[in-house]
Amino acid sequence: MSRTLMTVFATTGLLLGSSGPALAVPLVPVGNKVVFTGNYDTGNFGQWSTCQWRGYNSSCKDWKQGPYMAKIADGGPGHATAARFEVRDGDVPPFGGGERSEVSAGGSAGAGVKAGDERWYEFSLRFDASFTNPRGGWFIPMQWHSGSGSPPLALEVDNNGTLHFANNRVNKRTEIGPIQKGRWVDYVLHVKFSPGSQALAESWVNGVKQPGVHRVPNMAGDSNYLKMGIYRDGGNSDTAILWHDGLRITAP
Repeated sequence: MSRTLMTVFATTGLLLGSSGPALAVPLVPVGNKVVFTGNYDTGNFGQWSTCQWRGYNSSCKDWKQGPYMAKIADGGPGHATAARFEVRDGDVPPFGGGERSEVSAGGSAGAGVKAGDERWYEFSLRFDASFTNPRGGWFIPMQWHSGSGSPPLALEVDNNGTLHFANNRVNKRTEIGPIQKGRWVDYVLHVKFSPGSQALAESWVNGVKQPGVHRVPNMAGDSNYLKMGIYRDGGNSDTAILWHDGLRITAP
């Protein structure tokens, strides 16, 4: 993520152009306490606990650069150390399930949540210019998992290329907006975690508040853990490439 952009949003509400303040934008609220960082500035995946992709389901600290499934690469200006995830037809990790190339925070301190927790997630995504809209049942770039079964909260791209908050356990979605292929997009997500009516998820895209608010229970157990990357069903045969950068999680 462009940290300059997000800092400007968080502190002044101004987008700075080359000749000074150029555009007033809504202030993006975030928490006061940083509880987890997964921004790949280390040049590797070591900030995350478990890496899962074709032929691999083990410690991220042990993953070596090279294979196409996941690597740290230059994503362009402001994103010199970004994570590049790629999934090809049949790319299923050793434990089975859907096709994926994901990192999991697992037991990493600060990334797990329980009922009553409130978090803000700042990060950037870039769907490759070659990205084709999903044709299968799900395409998930970010999920908050809770034990077995579908995640009680996820970001999901539908067959029209629109990003949603989703809880597929109860088949409920709330639109965030269309993805923007070939471009970095900055997101801030504000989530209140609850198995009941107190649950809430809302979003800002490039500093602009989106109208949809997801008021759907987002916990199915005692805790959720975070995963990011690509997770899709087997109905997609096209190669998918997705870049992530700049994750920072804050709490009140």
